[in-house]
Amino acid sequence: MNEPKSARHLPGSPTPSTGTRLVVSHRTAHLQDEDQHKAARDRFDLYVDTVLKPVATLKRQQEAPGGHGRRILVLEGDAADLQEKLKQGPDHLLVEAELPRHIPRPLPPPLRDLHRRVTPEPLARTAAEKKSLLSLRLTVLAAGKPAEGAQVGVWFETGGPETKLVQAVADGKGQVVLAYKKDWTPSKGLILPYGRAWSMMVPAPHDGQTVELPALPMAQGPVGWWQALTGHPSYDPHRGKGIRIGVVDTGAGPTPLLSHVKGLGAFINGDFIPGPTAAEDVQDHGTAVTGLLGARPSVDSTDFCGLVPGADIGVVRVYGDTGGASQVDIASAIDFLSIAHKADLINLSLGGPPSSIEHDAIIAARLRGTLCLASAGNEEGGAVTYPAAYPDVVAVSALGLLGTTPVGSFAASWTPDSPDRWTRDGIFVPEFISVGWQIDAIAPGTGLISTIPSRYGQEAPYADMSGTSLAAPLTTGVLASLLSRDPWYGSLPRGAARADHARMVLARHLVNLGLAPWYQGCGASHAQPVL
Repeated sequence: MNEPKSARHLPGSPTPSTGTRLVVSHRTAHLQDEDQHKAARDRFDLYVDTVLKPVATLKRQQEAPGGHGRRILVLEGDAADLQEKLKQGPDHLLVEAELPRHIPRPLPPPLRDLHRRVTPEPLARTAAEKKSLLSLRLTVLAAGKPAEGAQVGVWFETGGPETKLVQAVADGKGQVVLAYKKDWTPSKGLILPYGRAWSMMVPAPHDGQTVELPALPMAQGPVGWWQALTGHPSYDPHRGKGIRIGVVDTGAGPTPLLSHVKGLGAFINGDFIPGPTAAEDVQDHGTAVTGLLGARPSVDSTDFCGLVPGADIGVVRVYGDTGGASQVDIASAIDFLSIAHKADLINLSLGGPPSSIEHDAIIAARLRGTLCLASAGNEEGGAVTYPAAYPDVVAVSALGLLGTTPVGSFAASWTPDSPDRWTRDGIFVPEFISVGWQIDAIAPGTGLISTIPSRYGQEAPYADMSGTSLAAPLTTGVLASLLSRDPWYGSLPRGAARADHARMVLARHLVNLGLAPWYQGCGASHAQPVL
């Protein structure tokens, strides 16, 4: 579902032969020193100024910090002219289409067929059209209170092959009114409350129905099962001290639980917007990801904590209020975090098709000592998405634990039937994950409870979420925890050997669950020694 800012949210790139919009950059990872960087950048700038600009319109551009870093341009022009001029480019030129980077949000199996058959419905415009519509009124209670801000979606059967999806946000009384046509039949609903309660499915919504959502188990904090399973059975607000982590996402906060996290700015449509305000979450995904890493409640609180609240965490936003991101802003964010923030680890809970520009930024980051970790994707058995599928990135898949989510919940819907997805300990591989040999590790990612931004009068709300997006920060947190205690890591100079050492440390702390490697990689990330 597409949600407004105030609601919860439901190899080698090709050179295009048609079209008029291209992303143009240059390879930097192979350059060894500042003189080479300057010479390469000068050649690229001269080529852009004298060859490309006369035949193209510069829509936007971004430059990495440091004076002679990567420059990324988005150009528009006549396709034939651009293709001819691209043949004159320097040997380090990178050219590709503008590629989407989506936040991977899995859809419960009971809703997949309905959602695949959804077709857009024009808005009722005339008075007669509006008068003919029927209303489906629902009241949503979260832990016994009106679920203000809850995102409600209902799928309607229309009597034909197509379905219709109608969405609304609950008001201060927890009420929504969904307008539909008289020949439509409400089939299934999904409710994503803004905190306090579990996200739930509604089998057959009917007018006047009150839906009471079960409360989240907040009294069970500060440690959740997902933390215990990664080798962190207790809360330590100083864990991870000395390790720098970068997060590239929808932003983070505001929430008092992440007040210590640094908002470093935003890369949006090729422009850098500096400052903490620019890094605030415009959705809720990035706050949940960052909370799994660094949420820092008081020591006597039952609020769930992050794995490494003592780490130095910096967040860069690359998503707008409703739109997606592209490789332009993500590559720029990786450069920025690796160069300016000197991140040891970067978490990338996002995915899409391959990009040579993004890949070059990741390789260059490794050569500066920064290791990137990414969510493997929620493609329901499809291929691992990028950037996780690059060999230079740690690709993380998700697991679940039987008995941790209520029946009928959004999170419980992915419990698999296939025996090869289960261990004897009740750990399972959910149906939504991407599958492939690129997967390196697996971590909890089903029915996790993490921070979301302070809205609707809630000072420090939490929500349940599922997906490989959540498994990635847990693995990033495990590795940060290990590196903060590693006797060698801190003494290594910033370079490829430092990033490779970090990857080796993680590899030594993966627990084989007995699952197929295309599900688990080499095993579950765990912060205690593996015997």
